[in-house]
Amino acid sequence: MNKHTKPGTTLAFLNADWRDFESTPAIQEKTQNAITLFDYHSLLSETGWKTTHRIECPLSTQRLTSTQVQRMQTKRILGTISRTLLIARRT
Repeated sequence: MNKHTKPGTTLAFLNADWRDFESTPAIQEKTQNAITLFDYHSLLSETGWKTTHRIECPLSTQRLTSTQVQRMQTKRILGTISRTLLIARRT
């Protein structure tokens, strides 16, 4: 990406954490399998981008059925219903 952009270019990156949480209680998640906001931020920083803004973008809770919510509560599974918008500028 750096090869195709000029210094001062602004990047908007909408993303969500990817975690190994499918049917897995939060306490049992394997964090080495996760790709989180921190990883995206580190990658941008290491490749010549400076993050200028982090904006939370909530999604509707309607994407989860009541059965899914109940199962997640019973098994203590964490779920996300948001995305994060990172805005970065190439240095």
